Amino acid sequence: MTNSSKMPNTSSSSADVQLKTSQQNYEPQISSAESELIFLEILFQVYLPPVLIVLGTVGNCLTIFVMRRKNLCQCSISFYITAFACCSLVMLYLFLGTEWISKIFNQKSVDEKADWLCPVWQFISRVISYSGIWFVVAMMIDRYIVIWHPKQFSSLCTLFMAKFVAIIIFVGLVVISIHAMWTFELMDNGCYTYHPENDVHSVIWTWVAASFYSYIPLALIFIFNVLIFTGICLKRPFKSHQTQDHHSLLFTYTTLATSMFYFLLVMPATIINIVEHTYPPSWQQDKELVTQLAKANLTAHYMAWLNMTIIFFMCFFFSRTFRAELWDMLCSLCCRHRRRIYELQTGSQSTHLETDSCNETTPL
Repeated sequence: MTNSSKMPNTSSSSADVQLKTSQQNYEPQISSAESELIFLEILFQVYLPPVLIVLGTVGNCLTIFVMRRKNLCQCSISFYITAFACCSLVMLYLFLGTEWISKIFNQKSVDEKADWLCPVWQFISRVISYSGIWFVVAMMIDRYIVIWHPKQFSSLCTLFMAKFVAIIIFVGLVVISIHAMWTFELMDNGCYTYHPENDVHSVIWTWVAASFYSYIPLALIFIFNVLIFTGICLKRPFKSHQTQDHHSLLFTYTTLATSMFYFLLVMPATIINIVEHTYPPSWQQDKELVTQLAKANLTAHYMAWLNMTIIFFMCFFFSRTFRAELWDMLCSLCCRHRRRIYELQTGSQSTHLETDSCNETTPL
């Protein structure tokens, strides 16, 4: 009786051990590449966006304030830099900010909240996002004219022409991006383009749009970089002492550095985008390769976002005029703040005395 009563317990315990062992064997194993991908997703999608937004807000706002000062606001290059900084601010808040909020609060992205928002949001994002790279191209063409065609500078590189070029950029992007209004649809897994079978128009238009979004402007940036760098080495236009063009010439180094950094930060995302649209279906069977592509895509995506924060640093490190104007602006703001405090403490009778001392210490 004793042995027979113990037999069921022994068999049940051995069955439990076998069941636990089988469950452990069937648990999915996460590879090192997948764990690295999860780490990168947390790092880039959770912690990096607020840092980029803070840096971009401070840097772009300071750049806009300096470029709108009296000594610089009439230059065409200042208008292009201001337009680029404004586009960067809009992108940081409207796109990166909303993307970060939806990730933090585990909410749907803006283009997934309604059927009509999907195509509208894609259209708006394309017009604003890709205007930045075309403003960089406009900056390069402006500097190319300064170096290689200085006689046409006074007629082509004007504030009126810069505003006209900005209108052309936005109108052109609206025409190229309007197809998003009828090609994007809200699906179960997100907002994506809908490609009917044997629809040649959709395939061709996708590559045409990609050419105007990335391939053509990147090629132009590379070409004008070479031309401007060659012109700086051969012609040395900065030896000119024409005071009328003094500020514009000094921003040539800034434009060259900005375009180089922009090119280097955008090129990885462009290459990965081409790979994702052209790789053979057999690659989908290689789980390790798909994970590596996802890591590269995520890294390149946030490398491109760095372009929204670089314009201030490029201006600060490569333009003496920008540093002087920034210092002058900060000094004038501090002087006004001290003047107001002094007026509140001593009364309005000492206003003129404080103004004189302020002008002596911080000449404008």
